[in-house]
Amino acid sequence: MMRSTMRFLLGSLPVTVAAAVVLMLAAPAALANTSQLTLVFAAQPTTTQVQTAMTPAVVVDVENSQGKLVTGYNAPVMLTYAVNPVGAPDPANNVVDAVHGVATFPALTFSAVGFGFKLQASANGATSSPSQPFNIVTQLVLCQSRQACQTATVSSAGTSGFAAAGAASTSDVLTATGGGFPSLSCTTVGGIVSFTVADRSKAITMMLAKSLVQQAPNPGAAHFNICWGSPTPFFTKDGTTSKSNPANDEYEGLLPDCSAGGPSPCITSRNKTKAGVVVITVSAAAGDPHISF
Repeated sequence: MMRSTMRFLLGSLPVTVAAAVVLMLAAPAALANTSQLTLVFAAQPTTTQVQTAMTPAVVVDVENSQGKLVTGYNAPVMLTYAVNPVGAPDPANNVVDAVHGVATFPALTFSAVGFGFKLQASANGATSSPSQPFNIVTQLVLCQSRQACQTATVSSAGTSGFAAAGAASTSDVLTATGGGFPSLSCTTVGGIVSFTVADRSKAITMMLAKSLVQQAPNPGAAHFNICWGSPTPFFTKDGTTSKSNPANDEYEGLLPDCSAGGPSPCITSRNKTKAGVVVITVSAAAGDPHISF
């Protein structure tokens, strides 16, 4: 800004003393507008499919200490992780130039799945507060009102599965993710797959690969159960309430069979295919489970 002012003064000679004094007094005031920036998320990040641009776009406002938009700020703003549970690399296209104090990130893209991420913005030495939490998922299916919806199969370490959600009067989002979450406390073999839908019940079909079935001490289908993790408590196979696992910040335990009067979530069927794959179907209410064999 000082170089711009110098050019103005040199290119506009002669300049009166009064005009020069006005310019000298105005310059510090203008600089004060950007010397103490505050960065605020005007549009928060939302759960997004991996390798897909986040929509709607994240927007960051550049404000002064009085909470007013600094419309003269047209410099870079950068987004990085404030919370990164899986050690994912920073998202692509995470640096943009603000326009009149507003930084919009239309192509922000994430390369690793995970849960509970938070972003922070930085510019000119200032850093924002963390954003609201969001997830990066393997699949994101838009469920239309009055229509059922289903994911394709997702996999993690020999465990795979898909979810089918029932019809509802309002639209919803069904997600499926393979991996991206720590091992559950009741896991014995296989990986973690997760399914979320806010307002619809769902049927989840889980499959354990033959190679893992063969490693089990008792490879019969009845030997296998589902380890379920959820933000809310549920009833387990032994009739008790699931236990809290502080390491994962959720409740975890083995699921009961629906046929034995177990409340949802519960196992509706289990069998072993001719190919040696164990298949278990779970009936579940709306919500956010992380499940494994």
